[in-house]
Amino acid sequence: MKITDILLKKKYIEFKYSYGISSASFTGEHFLVLKLVSEDGQFGLSDSVTSIPYGYEDVGTMIYIIQNYLFPAIEGMDSFDLEAIETKMSQATPGHPMAKATINIALHDLNAKILGLPVYQLLGGKYYESVVTVGSVGISNTERMIQEAHDFIQNGCKTVKMKIGTNPQTDLERVREVRRAIGADIAFRIDANQGCNLTEYLPVFRKMEAYNLEFLEQPLPIWDLDGYQKLCAALDTPVLIDEGVYTAHDLITLIKLEAVDAVNIKVLKTGLTGGKQIAAIAEAAGLPCLVGSMFETGIGTAASVHFALSTRNVTHTSECGFPVVLKEDVIEGDIYSELPESYAWDVPQGIGLGVHLKSNVDMDLVSVKEQQVENDSYR
Repeated sequence: MKITDILLKKKYIEFKYSYGISSASFTGEHFLVLKLVSEDGQFGLSDSVTSIPYGYEDVGTMIYIIQNYLFPAIEGMDSFDLEAIETKMSQATPGHPMAKATINIALHDLNAKILGLPVYQLLGGKYYESVVTVGSVGISNTERMIQEAHDFIQNGCKTVKMKIGTNPQTDLERVREVRRAIGADIAFRIDANQGCNLTEYLPVFRKMEAYNLEFLEQPLPIWDLDGYQKLCAALDTPVLIDEGVYTAHDLITLIKLEAVDAVNIKVLKTGLTGGKQIAAIAEAAGLPCLVGSMFETGIGTAASVHFALSTRNVTHTSECGFPVVLKEDVIEGDIYSELPESYAWDVPQGIGLGVHLKSNVDMDLVSVKEQQVENDSYR
């Protein structure tokens, strides 16, 4: 089915509560909502989000790149020619993986709808019966962080993720206190979002290992490949890479350097096709994967769940549930706005991604063919 248009919109959504990482604290974020349209009027949905300060794309740059480079390169192409579309987008502009990922996810939604299938059937079929998710504790004050972790466990959560990366001794204290609050039987992983340096933190990480950490995620800046190599050699705790892997090429580099122990795949960074490539390479290298969250709406959560359900090497508890933090979602029914009691998402129902835009969101979408999409208000 030929691609004829892309409609999109930048939308700011407030959070129910602040959520902190090592480099910033968020009370809301700018999201991108995208609809890719075929010649017969069928469409696929996707979303994205500003990744600054931990990444390098924001909604404004994505809109500009999609309008001026990616859509012109793929207009008129058959939506099922995914390899050719990926090639055309790569030829149109290097980089911009998140902008390209929105198109890739929307194409999967469109193609699945055309075939009358759920997206996971296009990704290899159902491998798991559900997708278990974590409880995620952002950086705030120590007392609140302990309480949030405790509340997750009381509500049935089996894996807690906690953000660190602001101060070595404070981080060590929080790891100790949160482990004490959740007990020894709960899986516990920490994520620094590149907020640490090897010199200060290596002795601290060694002390943290006493608290039985499942993963140490992206502790150093992504450019510090030598640091990751040393860290992987020095610690028993597996080093999980997130921001450092956008593409298969990124992962190959880390594997060659022995600078990665596990991979956090985020489909808003990789797309569904790229995510599958990364999962396959990781599996061949003996590295486990999980599916992560980066402030997506219910559209991105649905895409993440479909991906996780269909990917054998997603062997650890994933992180698919950010819409629970949003004051409002963009999809009808708010089906991902409350975590299930089991902390596990069931197999999505319906065709495609199984989600539908709220009418007020749908009405606000603007075609990339219209000049007003270049207005500075989008940036």
